[in-house]
Amino acid sequence: MSGWLLPALVLVAALAATYVCCLRPMRNGVCHRSPVRTPAADDLNRQLRQAHAERDRLRTQ
Repeated sequence: MSGWLLPALVLVAALAATYVCCLRPMRNGVCHRSPVRTPAADDLNRQLRQAHAERDRLRTQ
């Protein structure tokens, strides 16, 4: 039975670290790996919004 104790503790520690460092911040809307906002990214997002709006407009016609 003691042969399973160390792997079980490592598993629990890994799950706890994953929850605390990754899942909980993502659920709160904060992601440490989110990309830095640049003018190029803002321009791309603007173009994507325009393309989606045009697609929706064309679908309604």
